[in-house]
Amino acid sequence: MTKVELVFSDIDGTLLNSNHEVTAEASQIIQDLVKQGTKIILASARPPGAMVSIADEVQLSSPLVCFNGALITQYKEGSFVDLYSLTLERLDALQLYQTISTNFPDISFNIYSGERWYVERENEWVKQEAAITKMDPESISMEYFLKEHLPVHKILCMGNPDDIQKLEDELAEANLSNISYYRSKDTYMEIVNNQVSKLGALHFLCEKYGVELNNTLAIGDNFNDMPMIIHAGKGIAMGNAPDEVKQAADCVTDTNDENGFYKALAKSFG
Repeated sequence: MTKVELVFSDIDGTLLNSNHEVTAEASQIIQDLVKQGTKIILASARPPGAMVSIADEVQLSSPLVCFNGALITQYKEGSFVDLYSLTLERLDALQLYQTISTNFPDISFNIYSGERWYVERENEWVKQEAAITKMDPESISMEYFLKEHLPVHKILCMGNPDDIQKLEDELAEANLSNISYYRSKDTYMEIVNNQVSKLGALHFLCEKYGVELNNTLAIGDNFNDMPMIIHAGKGIAMGNAPDEVKQAADCVTDTNDENGFYKALAKSFG
């Protein structure tokens, strides 16, 4: 196989185990590869603030691919410098808010704009997400926010599985051509600009660093990781990935609770 110059890795379900932890072996191999000159990029649906602590833990200072590629940002000296940004159209975001708040009042509607997280009210869903991401939301009037032309990188809807399924059905019927949506869990619906993808972010960073796509390795565990797994020089699926994702990969490693990330990299660079 061609030499891997850039590793593009998902975070949740891939680098992190079920307890949202990075194993000592995974952290060590990242540091070893960086010392050897390999570029390692973390890519996630998470906002910047929820990625920085993980990057710090594994001693990475490379750009962060946030919101599945809607924002690529570099954390420098206590602040974020954006390299790439692709937001939702304001009218689409406004329409989504009005539809969801009217038809699905029990669904928690969240907006991510750069490193900021906005909610209308804090509930159990918001508290749960705050505990996972170690971020604090800001309470605002969504209608006011959306009318002020402020950038919306991602909308996150959280609710019981039945409500999220009904919302997915309604979005499919609405045929909003500018948005892309997918369920990252039974209880989570992520909505971004339809041009957003981790593969797009991979292309952008390959160009930035002068790396051929064939010299990249992509590893992930979910449907939103499939395009990068298919198109990278080497695509690896986690053992906890759905079957379709595994079938799209060049190889399958162990699960995220069996140190699958570490084993995949140890084997690829061994």
